[in-house]
Amino acid sequence: MSREFKLPDLGEGITEAQIIRVLIKQGDTIAEDQYLVEVETDKAAVEIPSPFAGVASHVHVQEGQTVNVGDVIVTFDDGDGAAVSKGKSKATASQVAASSSDGASAVSVAAAPRATTPIKTKTAAAPAVRKLARELGVELDRVVGTGPGGRVVRTDVESHKKGAAPTTPKRIAPQRSAPLPGIADADKWGPTRREPLSQIRKTIANRMTQSAFTIPHVTHTDEADITDLERMRKSLNEATGNDPKLTMMTFVIRATCLALNKFPIFNASFDEEGQQIIYKDYVNMGIAVDTDRGLIVPIIRNAERFNLPQLAAELQSMAARIRSNKFGVEDLRGGSFTLTNVGALGGGISTPIINYPEVAILGLGRSRMVPVVRDNQIEPGLVMPVCLSFDHRATDGANAARFTREIVSFLETPGKFLLD
Repeated sequence: MSREFKLPDLGEGITEAQIIRVLIKQGDTIAEDQYLVEVETDKAAVEIPSPFAGVASHVHVQEGQTVNVGDVIVTFDDGDGAAVSKGKSKATASQVAASSSDGASAVSVAAAPRATTPIKTKTAAAPAVRKLARELGVELDRVVGTGPGGRVVRTDVESHKKGAAPTTPKRIAPQRSAPLPGIADADKWGPTRREPLSQIRKTIANRMTQSAFTIPHVTHTDEADITDLERMRKSLNEATGNDPKLTMMTFVIRATCLALNKFPIFNASFDEEGQQIIYKDYVNMGIAVDTDRGLIVPIIRNAERFNLPQLAAELQSMAARIRSNKFGVEDLRGGSFTLTNVGALGGGISTPIINYPEVAILGLGRSRMVPVVRDNQIEPGLVMPVCLSFDHRATDGANAARFTREIVSFLETPGKFLLD
């Protein structure tokens, strides 16, 4: 009997995915939980496991193809029909697949008696969590889930790994194949190349278009003299041995959380249809990260509850997950405010585009030594540009200036962090 495996729902709002790699071929015998394809969707790359065992009679997708949720990925035979056919004649894999398509194999399977086997209950876990467990050599059946309904989440796997020896050999993640070459073309001035957009780039393009044409953007700029803060940061890292390492972003996140507590309008979303402002009683801080796959915005959930060392540790953990591609769609959902740092790339003043449907985004520029005036004396100072883009429907420029100045006041007077 043939069974179809369709692209499952991979997260809220996701309607399509791009096939990055096909991990099986037609005629392969597939084990339950064996990875079938790797897909890229909404800034996350995940490997999709098979929910059952069988023979892949037909693979419906190829690398570079975009498929919708619910589209058939692989058609399976359960294996019994193939065994019966093999006993009667030396049929090839392609002949078995052909008989499946016209229904002949389904008849032979129905005629053959089958033993009743108990249904195996799978441990509830997202594809990204299953991938992490495979790489760490952890059997999901032995992990205690702390998520909703006993679902196994990333931290459960990591905690189990720390307290238990690996149960299977460590899986080495295969290298991703090189991007498909462009299609040769030419215009009247010379040769050209056409390359299809990746799923990530399509998502970014759609969201940026939605943001730019929906939100009336205004960008307010300011500067923070972080000379004293930088001196304090280095002293703290020396005292703690960089465990965890306090980066300038750590202090910016904390300062922003404190400022959002005073100016909650910037931690909100604008409901255009209902003509309402939805205030968030949590701060889910998105951190824009530039990667070779595109712009990724992982979320620090409830960032307002973290102190400086906890934020530093979370940033280190986040960076490690992003670099090793060990994150899932759930790590990118639910942001209420976004930070982006073009200064790391040498940029100065910028006008960042708001991450719709948020109300604001804060951009950091490159810190540089410039002459500053202190107590009527010109001295060298380390100055960092800060740029706030905000939704003018939700608030006004005066409020944006006050909010930005509140952030700057923490960065310029680091002793205020101790009063919090």
